[in-house]
Amino acid sequence: MAWRPDKCITHGEIDNTIRGRVIGSIWLLGREQPMVLDLSGDAWPDVAGTKLTFVNPNPVPQPEYDEGLRLKQSGSVGDITASQKVKKFTVPDEEWMQALKEERLHEVPWEMKNALYLEWFSDYNGRVVVQTTDFQITISEHLWVIDPDEHAAQQAINEADMDAYLEQLEKSLDQELADEENEDKDET
Repeated sequence: MAWRPDKCITHGEIDNTIRGRVIGSIWLLGREQPMVLDLSGDAWPDVAGTKLTFVNPNPVPQPEYDEGLRLKQSGSVGDITASQKVKKFTVPDEEWMQALKEERLHEVPWEMKNALYLEWFSDYNGRVVVQTTDFQITISEHLWVIDPDEHAAQQAINEADMDAYLEQLEKSLDQELADEENEDKDET
């Protein structure tokens, strides 16, 4: 499973002004120190060559991220963009969740919105994803522009990193199942 700390983020900054490197700081509700990113790779063209800052106007505690999610995040970028298109429901969460339970989600009004999408592959935590339409974002001027060939090469690296992550996840699940089977055999 990916770590998804979107709701408990208060604010942050992603800096891809140096080619091939993304650094940043992300503050989580209840933590005094920010989570610090030091990642290899580049963002999508809308963010590559810029500093992107963001603020969550309504952070909510996520106790599951109080421990385990390392403050120092090194690894490689996945997809990083502020222009991912997503369907956003225009009704309160409770209303669309009830419609989901009643299998009438198709009746709920929605609109297409840009989402902030930050994904990276952490050396310690595995895959980390922030995906939201709720943050207030600011993007600086581009100090450099990624060309289509560079972007295609970065996308190929991102896909390879995702494949490696999924392979590792599958191995972990297989090992967990094998361990459970061995425990069951030991108990009998």
